[in-house]
Amino acid sequence: MTMPELGRYALFLAGGNSLYVVVLGIWNRYSCSTRLAHSVRGAVFAAALSLTMAVLALEYLLLTGDYAVQAVYNHSDRALPLLYKIGALWGGNSGSVLFWGWILSLYTAVVSVAGHDKKELGSVTLLYLASLLLFFTFMSNLVVDPFRLVPGSPQNGTGLDPLLQNVVMSIHPPTMYIGLIGMAVPGAYLLAGLWTRAPLADWIGVVRRWTLFAWMFLSMAIVLGGMWAYMELGWGGYWEWDPVENASLMPWLLATAFLHSLQAQEKRGILRLWTAVLGVGSFLMTLVGTYITRSGVLKNSVHSFTRTGVGPYFLCLLLIVVIGVLFIFLSRRDLLRDGRGEDLTVSKESLYWLGNILFTSIAVVVLIGTFYPVLSQFFTGTAVVLTKQFFNRLTVPLFIMLGFLLGVMPAAGWQRTRRGSFLPAFKIPLSLSMGTMLAVYICGVRTPLTLTVVGVAVFSGTSMLRRFFSAAKNRQKTHNIHWTRAIFHALTYNRRLYGGYLAHMAFLVIVLGVAGSHTNNVKVTKTLMPRQSITVSGYHIAYQGLSMSLESGYQVIQANLSVQDGHRHFQEKPGLAFFPGSAEPVAQVAIHGTWLNDLYCVLEGSPGHNGATLRIFVNPLVRWIWTGMYLLIVATLWTLAAQHGKDRKRPYRIADTPAVTVGSSGLEGRDPL
Repeated sequence: MTMPELGRYALFLAGGNSLYVVVLGIWNRYSCSTRLAHSVRGAVFAAALSLTMAVLALEYLLLTGDYAVQAVYNHSDRALPLLYKIGALWGGNSGSVLFWGWILSLYTAVVSVAGHDKKELGSVTLLYLASLLLFFTFMSNLVVDPFRLVPGSPQNGTGLDPLLQNVVMSIHPPTMYIGLIGMAVPGAYLLAGLWTRAPLADWIGVVRRWTLFAWMFLSMAIVLGGMWAYMELGWGGYWEWDPVENASLMPWLLATAFLHSLQAQEKRGILRLWTAVLGVGSFLMTLVGTYITRSGVLKNSVHSFTRTGVGPYFLCLLLIVVIGVLFIFLSRRDLLRDGRGEDLTVSKESLYWLGNILFTSIAVVVLIGTFYPVLSQFFTGTAVVLTKQFFNRLTVPLFIMLGFLLGVMPAAGWQRTRRGSFLPAFKIPLSLSMGTMLAVYICGVRTPLTLTVVGVAVFSGTSMLRRFFSAAKNRQKTHNIHWTRAIFHALTYNRRLYGGYLAHMAFLVIVLGVAGSHTNNVKVTKTLMPRQSITVSGYHIAYQGLSMSLESGYQVIQANLSVQDGHRHFQEKPGLAFFPGSAEPVAQVAIHGTWLNDLYCVLEGSPGHNGATLRIFVNPLVRWIWTGMYLLIVATLWTLAAQHGKDRKRPYRIADTPAVTVGSSGLEGRDPL
């Protein structure tokens, strides 16, 4: 048996086992056979093992260079470095569909183990995930076929897209897949909880942890995608509201709101409809994003995976899931009613409700703006592509309001907040905020939007730090310990609270980086001859001529720059890489980064006579964006490490607990995330 035949056989087994899980899972809903339930779980593991074999088979073909296989021929060649040969698995359409199904099968296997003690809830959750897995195994078996052969016996392949030959791009796609596919698990648990009328305590803790896990990877993927665009595309930016970028942002927005809405439902038994809609909507947005990237319905994207021919299948999947969700929501609508109306006084309940409105509004704006070319084509006959000004004008104020809510939340209490204790909590944050805005203004920042963002970030960050140090001070007095131990005790005593605060702080760091990168940034295009120089924002850049080198499978032309920045002296070598079979060269950007700004140099070309046309950017605070991502990872892992014993002992049920059964006293201090 050849390796492609082994891969096809493994895919066939995976499809058969997925079908077995769905059919026997439905049958077992009526027979309630323990033996059959064990058989279904065994089939889940068999499907995961079969897909693992298929993935390993395709990786083997990529690494050994079997160019008779179309997925290898289209996305690899002999000169491709080992790292990119491994990443070529998800570099093409067929391999990415196989990779998606494989990750989903692993998730399903974990759920089958973790949910075996919740018999009815676990079996229905498993059934939902297995139905989704059946779709992906169907796609790999009958539609995309990652082991399809090409005519003849080619001795080399066409190679991987040069833009994908980047270290960050080797990390970004699997991170994105883990995050996007992971959203299916909390969505399945939530729908199963509604359908089976399971007690809230049976699923809310599990849903929260799965959502946090997937949300962390999705957050990483979004920032890593921006990092790749910044390093590889050579246009000096990291986000342009591209449809594929928006496809990852929309589920992130709804998942973030979902995490906070879960907190309100867990504490007070409210926002039930919001929680259900946001949880399922997060997963539905992953399908919408997949449809965007695979269908080619949006032509205004610089990313891959357009016009692949699989868009109609994903559209059918999306419609089926939407119909199924609507049916469950309508049949279980009695479970989605809150015990009372929303409390619009200043309280955590009202702030969570407002946060849901803001996150959802941003997601709706992004969704409409992304699909506007299709809508305008349908209604007017002309496809109109909305620019980044449209998205910025509508979403930036909403993001600023969300940032402000982060500072208000620590001082708010459940049910109702006393004005006497609420307003004084903002004296220090407001004072520092105004002082920082004044200092930034004196330093030369005159943009009202940037000043507002800085003020909001300082206000919210100070408000959270004030709450944390107040808790540490109380522990120091109570236990009579040194303040450093008191801080550590406060961090470890309530990881959910302060892990959430740290995640919010990371978000503010990213916001400051985004705002700073668009403030007082400089862009210069200049043609220089050898021994000529230019000064840009304090950087004295001397051009020393062109050089050529031959890398693994491609040729590079570099501009040799000597840069003087005060007492620092360093070399920069922006270049152009020429790949065989590629019509356009790929920019090799030279970036020298500090905490204050990046010197970003791009070689555009040469007019001859050893001259070089350079684009030089000075982008402030971009490093803060990447740093915020690292802080976000630490914060999420810290939160996930929290103990959840209390969560599993919540006494109320989603079906019958009125919101007033949980009092405000004794529940303070366990905030979002």
